[in-house]
Amino acid sequence: MIAGHRGALALAPENTLSGIQKAIESNAKWIEIDTQLSADGVPVIFHDESVQRTTNGKGNVSDLTIHELGKLDAGSWFSEEFSGEKIPTLEEVLIFCLDNDININLELKIHHPYQAVSLVEKVSEVITSVNFPIQKLILSSFSLLAMQHCFHLIPTIRRGFITEQNPLPLIEDLTSINLYSIHIEYKILTQSLAQTLIKSGYQLIIWTLNDPLQAKKFKDWGVELIISDRPDAFIDI
Repeated sequence: MIAGHRGALALAPENTLSGIQKAIESNAKWIEIDTQLSADGVPVIFHDESVQRTTNGKGNVSDLTIHELGKLDAGSWFSEEFSGEKIPTLEEVLIFCLDNDININLELKIHHPYQAVSLVEKVSEVITSVNFPIQKLILSSFSLLAMQHCFHLIPTIRRGFITEQNPLPLIEDLTSINLYSIHIEYKILTQSLAQTLIKSGYQLIIWTLNDPLQAKKFKDWGVELIISDRPDAFIDI
């Protein structure tokens, strides 16, 4: 019931193939990663709007071509061990996860509302071209617009709404797009809220829990998946 957050954020550079490999070595069956579009419309695996924090480059992902992104070092900021690590494309990651039998919680990273439609369309194209099994995939987002577009364009792929607030005020909007799961910050989840959401038909996924001692409590509350920076800490859970 553990998903490595951005691969395995505490163990390797986030959103990289090395990070996913660390999650695999930690016995995680799931990873959580982020995707957004390059300037020329290629889905890449990256979290921030800007490349500055986790690469040796500058500028926004959406302003850089896939060729320009491919020249960046996305590993040295973490440690010299990962010097030369590249920003992977969604296609590369889907193939890597297929080869290693890993499930993916793919967050559609929407920094501006106008990005939602084009990102969903491009992600759909890549999933189809790779023939990635839909039973091993959840598409998630903080963006209701993105989830709505997923519902209309690729309704067979499970959808999850991410929130750091109580989602009950949005329950009518959520119900209208037939969501599979609610992905909620663990700090705001109560047993009562968990029961209400489960009774409403949603699977519960929490983020980002790094304390394995709390895992049993959330499991007892009905949580299906725990997203963690330290999947290795949960090996015995």
